[in-house]
Amino acid sequence: MNINGIILQLRARAGIFQNRVGGSAQYQILPEASNLAVPAAYVIPLDENADVNQSSNGYRQSVDDSFSVVVVLNNTGDELGHAASESVHSIRKLLIRILVGWEPGEDYDAIEYDGGSLLRLDRARLYYQFEFKARYEIGTEDTWIDVRNKELPKFHGIDIKVDSIDVADPNHPKADHPSDPNAYPGGYPGPDGRIEAGATIDLPQT
Repeated sequence: MNINGIILQLRARAGIFQNRVGGSAQYQILPEASNLAVPAAYVIPLDENADVNQSSNGYRQSVDDSFSVVVVLNNTGDELGHAASESVHSIRKLLIRILVGWEPGEDYDAIEYDGGSLLRLDRARLYYQFEFKARYEIGTEDTWIDVRNKELPKFHGIDIKVDSIDVADPNHPKADHPSDPNAYPGGYPGPDGRIEAGATIDLPQT
């Protein structure tokens, strides 16, 4: 997912952060590396969860691409985090208002809210994670199947040659005696390597 696009969406519409919205590869480095004043928000990529391929003769797979918005709030002077916790509710409503229903890219469905959790609380700051996800699809046109098919030679037509397996194949003589176990009305069964019928079909090229 384009994390930068989500960051720009939050910077433009979440005035509470006063443009203090950044990105991070993972939460673990935030407490030591974050240098934005608070309140601030960090967009972090999470897991991708894929369904099984739904196509029997191609490829069609749905994938839920998840990310989180970790909000960092001031907790100075409140070791229990009561004041900062009260802000979580209003920020949740704000993030849902800005992100849920928004499409983060032309290949994605609309973003959905996927829950939240407290990550860390210390004497200075409270870290709360809001999780979101959006679905995209992998189609045949995105896979090696499409590359392989496009490298195949053009299909110009079909030459059909029929070596009959019919019991009345006229190329076979009748059995000399009706008691012969290989006797069939009209002759022995094919195929015998000789062509009884054929056709050529030319396909139009576009």
